[in-house]
Amino acid sequence: YIKSVFNYYSPYLARRLGFDTIWFGYLQTTVGVIQLLGGPIYGRFADVFGARAALSVSCLASVVYFLLLTVADNTFMLFVHKLPAVFMHGLPGAQMVVADLSENEKRADALGKLGLCFGIGMIAGSSLGGTLSTRFGEKFAASFAAVGSFVSLLLVLNFIPKQTKIQTMPEKKGSSNSVFNVGEITRLMKFPGVAKTFTVKIISGLPKKSVPTSVSS
Repeated sequence: YIKSVFNYYSPYLARRLGFDTIWFGYLQTTVGVIQLLGGPIYGRFADVFGARAALSVSCLASVVYFLLLTVADNTFMLFVHKLPAVFMHGLPGAQMVVADLSENEKRADALGKLGLCFGIGMIAGSSLGGTLSTRFGEKFAASFAAVGSFVSLLLVLNFIPKQTKIQTMPEKKGSSNSVFNVGEITRLMKFPGVAKTFTVKIISGLPKKSVPTSVSS
């Protein structure tokens, strides 16, 4: 899980650039808002272009994210490098692929194994990120993460079929193929349980985003 290589680097970079706790809170809020807005767009993108395309975009966004991090040496760039996070939804993208390719009776088992792999990757990635940063510096670690994300992109393109859905439902007459179709996104939010789940995710994410890691010296 390449993103975890630098999950804990932002506080140290922010401190080095003179951020206090309030400004770091603004930075974290920016990331939260970007991903909140990007979630429905990312899901709609997957509906239009397929799960493999969506996961590929997530990997590509990670490459750009870490490349921008290597040159983030001022406050403006520290905020700018967060913009690709709008498409960095690797776990949902992988879940879509697994859900499409697995049989109904084996889907829960497949998704459970996927969650286990992501958990192991987060632990290993965090340890690797700390080690690389300590021995070779933060820019090297960010470059390493960018290369890892690019390798992930190549794996997605080579080992995941272009069409992942075994059965495709007929498209609703008059529906638009636009990714930014607000009406279609709103229609999906009206499905039973979707709005409730969306609200729960927002509320449960508030504590994690509202208590930033200390950037005080």
